[in-house]
Amino acid sequence: MRMLLLLSLFALACLWPHAAHGQVRKCISPDGRPLYTDQKCEALGATEPPAPPTLNPSMAAEVSKSNRLYMGGCTQTLQDLVFEIRTAIEQGDANRLSGIYNWVGVSDATALSIMERLDKIAHRPLLDIQPISADPESEGALTGDAGDVPRTTVRRPPVGLRLEQTLPQSITPARTVLGLRRHYGCWWVSL
Repeated sequence: MRMLLLLSLFALACLWPHAAHGQVRKCISPDGRPLYTDQKCEALGATEPPAPPTLNPSMAAEVSKSNRLYMGGCTQTLQDLVFEIRTAIEQGDANRLSGIYNWVGVSDATALSIMERLDKIAHRPLLDIQPISADPESEGALTGDAGDVPRTTVRRPPVGLRLEQTLPQSITPARTVLGLRRHYGCWWVSL
């Protein structure tokens, strides 16, 4: 119940009008999970994470891209987005999953139900992530007269991702389709 309250507070903090212009802080919740908010960590009963170690330039090159993404960047490629989804599910971390969610235009009431769905997704075992392409007929175009001219294919990014999972402690399949959106140079998902 406490986790649901923290997730609800996070969702509301994300949607609060001043949050869009405020600083996002990473906090550690009492149960050890990361929590992102625009409020002081103490106000949520959380603590500040320890400061990251200082790296010299040669060591900095060895820091993995996944760590940079999780420490505040955004997913600029679909490969990074899939990595973030997979990692969030493997860690059972709905907050991490919500960090790649497209919250633009989502109401408070809707945000709460979305966080509940993301929490369920984060706690189901992941089997596979498959891209969903646009209609194959719209991906190619004929040039010249029909019949003797080969079809050229235009590669387009997928319009969604299909998560193949199972229900927790079960073999019952569960499928979720996430929509994809590119916004401000980053990839985001939606339900």
